[in-house]
Amino acid sequence: MALSKPSAERLSRLAHLLEQRHDRHTPVSSTELERLTGWPSHTIRKDISALSLPETVSTTAGYDSHLLATAIRQSLGFGEETQNCCIVGLGRLGSAFLEYTGFTDSPFTLCAGFDSNVNRIEILKASVPLFPTFKMKEIIPRLAIRYAILCVPPEQAQNTALRLADCGVAGIVNFTPAIVRPIEGVEIEQVSIVDVLGGLAARLAAT
Repeated sequence: MALSKPSAERLSRLAHLLEQRHDRHTPVSSTELERLTGWPSHTIRKDISALSLPETVSTTAGYDSHLLATAIRQSLGFGEETQNCCIVGLGRLGSAFLEYTGFTDSPFTLCAGFDSNVNRIEILKASVPLFPTFKMKEIIPRLAIRYAILCVPPEQAQNTALRLADCGVAGIVNFTPAIVRPIEGVEIEQVSIVDVLGGLAARLAAT
């Protein structure tokens, strides 16, 4: 059964939440998950039921947190190996992501940063290697980078996304204000703080 985008996003967040539990082997019910996430329990059960789960995941006491998180990750296409990603554009936002701790204990490993400004690369302190963007064609395949976080100036977004696709990147999270047009063979997620705030405002207005 193919997962819808909202279901896949909820399941990914659910796996992350379960992985952060202190006692990951304690059963958790859909009612408790509703309390933790704010999503209706019937929606959670429907999302989980769409997965092909081992019988051991579900018990009379609820779901085994560790087994459920593992099963979700596998169903979403993540095996034991982590997925490599990079940041392109190391201005204020991009450089802040270099120190983002959310990658820890996630399926993703930040393994490189790229910027067109060589002086910026030399000045920035980071725990991952930094490269000029003209080296993307060499570095991205070598490090098996599959995902990119795009933080370049908006006027550079489309061209940079095309270059990333040409380097073999399969997924791009676009944090620029520009809308990146579809690119064949690449999944693009447009992330806009203004749009998120707009969604919040619309929900508040409806209450």
